[in-house]
This record gives sequence, C-alpha cells and structure tokens, in this order.
Amino acid sequence: MKIAKMLTLLAGLSLIGAAEAHYDPYYRDYHDHAGYRVHGAGKVNKEQSQQRRRIQSGLARGQLTPYEYDQLARQQQHIEHVERRFKQDGRLDWRERQILKEELARSSDDIRYFKHNDHDDRDGYFYR
Repeated sequence: MKIAKMLTLLAGLSLIGAAEAHYDPYYRDYHDHAGYRVHGAGKVNKEQSQQRRRIQSGLARGQLTPYEYDQLARQQQHIEHVERRFKQDGRLDWRERQILKEELARSSDDIRYFKHNDHDDRDGYFYR
C-alpha cells in the first residue's frame, strides 16, 4: 500500500512538471541577466528598440539637436530603469505593463515632437 501511494505521488509530480514544460504564455518571454524568464516583456522591449532606432535616425539626419538627443536618451534610460524595477519579481503584471505603455507612448510623442520642430541649440527647454 505504501508503494502504491508513493508511485501515485511520483506520477502526479511528473504530470505537473510536463504541464509546466508545455506552458506557452501569450506574451513573448524575456530572460533577464540571471537567466530567469520575465513574462510579458516582449512587446515592451520591441517598442523600446524601435524608439531607439527613431532617435538614432533623427540624430543622423540632423532632425535632432544634441540637447534634444540627450533629453530623449535620458528618457529612454528612465524607462529602462522602471522596467528593471518592475521585473525584479520575475513578471510584469497588467498594471506594470500599462505604466510602461504610457511611458513609451509619452516618449514616442516626444520623439515625434523633437524630430519635427524648428528648434535649435539655443532653445534650452524640454518638451515634457
């Protein structure tokens, strides 16, 4: 009887392990620097990389002044800092994703504004 209980327990544990191995979340996973998966980070990282490309192209084409580039780069660093802080528990919940989406939307608006304005280095202010 003891052996039957032990075999049942082992079979149950193996089924749980198989179910976890086949789990495929809706959002792409991100592996942090320690190798842990952070669920829900794929779309955020994709948007960040697109914004970085927009900033770099704006600087290369002369649409951004060095001051504007520095402001946008600092804004991107702030978003990365917030994302790292949110990912410390190993996942991004709904509210954390919403906060990051709002930050990325604000950053996208700022990139658009700076790329299409007529300011030069003498204008010493930041849009937001």
